[in-house]
Amino acid sequence: MLKSNTIMKTDLVEIFQTIRAGLQPYATRGYTVHENSENGYDLYSEKNIELNGQKITERFFAGVYINGDAVEVKINTEEFSTDNHNLTDFGHNKAGLKISALDDAKLKEVETLIEIIGTNFKEKEWI
Repeated sequence: MLKSNTIMKTDLVEIFQTIRAGLQPYATRGYTVHENSENGYDLYSEKNIELNGQKITERFFAGVYINGDAVEVKINTEEFSTDNHNLTDFGHNKAGLKISALDDAKLKEVETLIEIIGTNFKEKEWI
């Protein structure tokens, strides 16, 4: 049951813009914007690291995209277990949420998910 003061957003552009606004502060925390368009926004770490003898110069962090009838929030799941998070697998070490309606609780879920991945990046020294 929704609370009467909870506003449910169903317009995909409004959902996208709301989630993008939550992601944008990460651009001041060492992440680089790769896509910033009307239907996509994503951030990468460009920290040069070596992993198993392979040089990595950029690593996807998180993104939000309008895709068809939903907004997709994608996070990097490399070396991160998504088993207990009920996430959609987008392939290539990316998983996340498909959102067609956004209320305060769902927005908090998105923000928490991104915070967890941010912590994971710091712990792995990827940022």
